[in-house]
Amino acid sequence: MRRLKTIRNLIVIAAVLAGTGYLRMPREQKFTEDLRERKIAHPQIDSEIWSEMGQTSLAGAFGGLRSVMASFMSVGAYDHFENNDWYELEKDYDVITALDPYNSFYWDTGGWHLGWNAASWAKRNQDFSPAKRQLFEMEYLEKGDAFYRKGLKYNPNSEKLYYEMGAMWSNEFKRPDLERAAEAFKMIRYSRNPVYRRRYLFTVSRIPGREIEAYDEMMRLMQDGPIHFSVPKFRVLSVILGSNPKLPDGVLRPQIHQVFQTKELAYRDLYNYRARIKYDGYYAGNIDQLMKQLIDELKVPDSLNPFVTEPMRPLYPRVWREELEKRDADATID
Repeated sequence: MRRLKTIRNLIVIAAVLAGTGYLRMPREQKFTEDLRERKIAHPQIDSEIWSEMGQTSLAGAFGGLRSVMASFMSVGAYDHFENNDWYELEKDYDVITALDPYNSFYWDTGGWHLGWNAASWAKRNQDFSPAKRQLFEMEYLEKGDAFYRKGLKYNPNSEKLYYEMGAMWSNEFKRPDLERAAEAFKMIRYSRNPVYRRRYLFTVSRIPGREIEAYDEMMRLMQDGPIHFSVPKFRVLSVILGSNPKLPDGVLRPQIHQVFQTKELAYRDLYNYRARIKYDGYYAGNIDQLMKQLIDELKVPDSLNPFVTEPMRPLYPRVWREELEKRDADATID
């Protein structure tokens, strides 16, 4: 009789606990979701990722050691990189970022491995046919892009992820997609980092039809003060973009004497930028007219005249001095 009474009491207690838990569940779930929205609690791990986790990772996930396990797994994933085992590396980083999604470092590293290292490996792999190399390279570029974008969902303020995504799509040695690069760089054009601030300008300057937009961006950056004028490409763009005949009347059109300290510096920068027009597709503007004018004024030797001799890339100050000294020596002998 006493035993039946004990069992009955246990059933009643279990029923009360179950009922209480059922009533508390919606409130606790809402509280947990609120913590996840504020990035205080980790998000749920997808069922597909659960299936990829080993026993150690599962123990870390349940034991509240997710960040620690992510760190350990990132070290182990490096072996897959060294062995060019991109499939296993991608699976590892899916788990790593699920364990610690608010750490942008892992998204950055995973995107770099896929969009840069794996894509370069595919492009160089002589075991593949040219068509297969091209297919795999593009596949890994897209995987890298997707990895960066997914990381930005968890880390929307990560300028580094935007920058690396834009750098990947604007890299001349890969498969440039300047529209996608501009989309990424546009998100960091107000960064405190001057390198990040300039990349949007440098990208849209290479996209035909967006020259006016590039001019407007250049003028915006000029409001930062002289900081950007330490960069040769910015100095040239301030003059070249301002020469666009499609600009409205009355806009500011910076001139060479306003931008460059000397005409020699202007010529060297224009010389190097002219090569960028050829190889990288930058806006040309009136560069040939400006260079021919400087060639006459500075008496530039034929060896440094791109209209006579195939241009060097780049024209360093040392080369400039040596060629001018050679010119002067030849003139003395004559």
